[in-house]
Amino acid sequence: MKRICTILCIALLMTACKREDKSAKLLADYQALNERVAEQLNSSESQEEADSIVTAFIDEAFELQQAAPESEAAYVILGDIYYMLSMEQKEQAFHVLDLDSLEAHELQHHYEAFVAEQKTAVGLAYTDFTAATADGNAMALSDFVGKSEYLLVDFWASWCGPCRRSMPGLKELLAAHSERLAIVGVSVDESEESWQQAVAALEITWQQLRDVNGEGAKAYGITAIPHTVLISRDGTILAHNPSHEEIEELIK
Repeated sequence: MKRICTILCIALLMTACKREDKSAKLLADYQALNERVAEQLNSSESQEEADSIVTAFIDEAFELQQAAPESEAAYVILGDIYYMLSMEQKEQAFHVLDLDSLEAHELQHHYEAFVAEQKTAVGLAYTDFTAATADGNAMALSDFVGKSEYLLVDFWASWCGPCRRSMPGLKELLAAHSERLAIVGVSVDESEESWQQAVAALEITWQQLRDVNGEGAKAYGITAIPHTVLISRDGTILAHNPSHEEIEELIK
């Protein structure tokens, strides 16, 4: 019996070593991929070429994440590339992992955001939430849905450069389609003062709310801003992060 136990222990140790070796190899391959892509991006001559390089990187990195889902590398790589993955890739990435191990690898937040994204996908009914007005009163998203043919929900923050740069375009969009389109801003600012100062400085005219408790961002799985959600009069989600051109086409 003692001999059998010894053999089993040796076998388990060898298996663990093989897993660690495979994980180390995958992480080394992933590091090499990052270095290669960085060089390619530095020498790229156009945005189109850069975009192609990034797309290829995402696909290769995803393949590495899928190669050994039982390894540490699978969790490390997913945490690194999560924000670049499509919904289909995210689903497959979590499908092969042990969900009970996500918290230990600091991926539980990513998984919760993914589940929220699934629940608020295009074609589904919007998810309601409440946020605070400048006066400190609570308003719900449902207070705005159905009041216009289209509602664009803009998640943003005062400290977000791309968010601030998007405001002139939103103003033009609203001015051109004010009879059919409404916008509501949902700030994720922690500072009420910074939020209100930005609203004044940017001369934003549409209704603004502050997502004080993160209820809205959590409901829609918002992990990066700016993030916009286009909702129809009947409450159906039409698009996430549509370009202004895409919104124009939908409204026409």
